[in-house]
Amino acid sequence: MIATPASLPRQRDYRLDFFRGLALLFIFLNHIPGNAVSWITNKHFGISDATEIFVFVSGYAAAIAYSKYAFDKGMWPATKRILRRAWDIYVAHILLFLSLAVMAIWVLRCHQDIEFLAHTNILTFLVDPPMALLETLLLGYRPLNMDVLPMYVVILLAFPLGLWGLMRHPLKTMAVSAGLWLAVGAFDINLMRYPAGVWYFNPFAWQFLFMLGAFISLYPQVLYRVNQHEGKLQAAAILYLLFGLYLAATFQWPEAVPALPPFLHDLIHPIDKTNLDVLRILHFLAAAYLVSRWVSPDSSFVKSSLAAPIVVTGQHSLPIFGVGILLSFTGHWILTNLDASLQTQFVISIVGIGFMVGLAEVLSQYASYQRRQAKGGQAQPARPAKAKTAIIARESYNTR
Repeated sequence: MIATPASLPRQRDYRLDFFRGLALLFIFLNHIPGNAVSWITNKHFGISDATEIFVFVSGYAAAIAYSKYAFDKGMWPATKRILRRAWDIYVAHILLFLSLAVMAIWVLRCHQDIEFLAHTNILTFLVDPPMALLETLLLGYRPLNMDVLPMYVVILLAFPLGLWGLMRHPLKTMAVSAGLWLAVGAFDINLMRYPAGVWYFNPFAWQFLFMLGAFISLYPQVLYRVNQHEGKLQAAAILYLLFGLYLAATFQWPEAVPALPPFLHDLIHPIDKTNLDVLRILHFLAAAYLVSRWVSPDSSFVKSSLAAPIVVTGQHSLPIFGVGILLSFTGHWILTNLDASLQTQFVISIVGIGFMVGLAEVLSQYASYQRRQAKGGQAQPARPAKAKTAIIARESYNTR
């Protein structure tokens, strides 16, 4: 079982863009503490959340994009492209931090809100800027909600080796990836963060979900074999999701939902997010499997005008993620210091989502303009709203 150019998908799977875009919007809503609108996200209905969606889809798309490039140009050019992408994400992380630092200085000077800055972990920067800046450059220090990009940078730095292994020795490579994930949980392996503690998203653990997405994208025949037991698997997946819903309910309403027996509770908890607990992976995979069976790549919904804004959002994940962090910081401050009413939570959420989706559309139109200019500036007729997603239909997979 070795990947070949013929085995790779020939058409874009808009499900990837849709669910990555949905994950970005969910992450924005979840990053605003006390935001009641976040109850529409999957976080409150199971034991995995939008982060699993984002990492898995990113691995899936990255494997397709870079393996195609490796087949066409060679492994070394593909490696340079992956490392260039890691550099772009690193630079975006630094710029995002500097933007938050500017916002923090404004909060301090105008409102003297030390408590809010302490809660968001930006006070550390204001206390010792040179050291905090150095640790930021080393990915050791980050304010609240800025943990995803450093994890992604580390995973991408190792991905050239992982991609080479997946293309030539897929089963051995996945065994090594799984072994590292298990070792992380068994021996508590992690990177240190500044000024204390460890990385919230342990890249040595989360690489397994990224690699799992990459493996499935390169070897879809594995799913064909799995689907021989489709009826039993769907039933098992539904039952496990219901179990995850029950666990979430025991956390959200402990006074109303009967708890697990003590011995089962102690066996299951804590369901560790930092080291990617096996229960979280199984929960995500159960949901992903059902979605893959119930929503086909040719589904009219993911190509519809209704889904188009979310699809376009998922196609520009890096800038949209960064903007979402800044918007969630702003929304958090407004709820903390000005008005925490339900109406304000709703307005902040709707305005934030509208801004993120609008920015994604602007970026998409600008990318289309650049492509037209590269082809000689040939004018193209305007497309109706229904065909928005078709703008990118001719493109290959990307990892934006």
